Amino acid sequence: MIFENFRYNRQIQMPEIGEIGQKRISKASVVSVGAGGVKSPLLYYLVAAGVGKIKIIDFDKIELSNLNRQILYTTDDIGKYKAKVAADRLRHLNPEIQIIDSEEKVTPQNIDSLLSNYDIVLEGGDGPEQRLMVNKYCVDNNIPMVHVSAQYGYVLTMLNAKVDPCLQCAFPDLAESRRGPVAVWGIGTGIAGVMGANEVLKIILKKGNLARGYLLCASSFSNDYYRIPIPKLSDCPTCGKVE
Repeated sequence: MIFENFRYNRQIQMPEIGEIGQKRISKASVVSVGAGGVKSPLLYYLVAAGVGKIKIIDFDKIELSNLNRQILYTTDDIGKYKAKVAADRLRHLNPEIQIIDSEEKVTPQNIDSLLSNYDIVLEGGDGPEQRLMVNKYCVDNNIPMVHVSAQYGYVLTMLNAKVDPCLQCAFPDLAESRRGPVAVWGIGTGIAGVMGANEVLKIILKKGNLARGYLLCASSFSNDYYRIPIPKLSDCPTCGKVE
């Protein structure tokens, strides 16, 4: 095998990718709602892999307490907008792709203008209501969505809203259960983020198994990987009536 020194050499050599797969990656577009702990490694690997267009949406600013897990940022970045710093840093990693940053907060009024025309949505938000809003938008428009948790270390993929359970199927009480600061282990955040990046790239490549219909979970301290089945609820207020 002759080694050629170009950016995607090692992954193109993989039979699952090859030159055709790399072209798919370069033509794909992903929008991320949030640029925090999980999204830091997730976005880093998507950019490194060469995803052609990535939009980063986050209205929040970097704080000292973020730095145990949000590895896109440094102490010098405290007080700056996450989306802008993340985009600038990732452009240095890969200037060959298009990276867009937005410091807007996703609302019912602007969600379509912020998320439309992207192949995959990385679900996120500043709270449960915003997460459920993004989830509903993806269900209503049948857009593939990847949900990743920093708190518990898992990933859930909704590829087709007609057959796959959505975020509200997985967490019917999300609005009540996800409020306030939560304990977050930085390493677990990194593992979850890499799992999420893996899901996104498999969606783009149309290869491999996806975490559809179950939470794919990783436990950092017990070294366990396991699946928790998530049924599609017929009475789910978000996706139960999708036809």
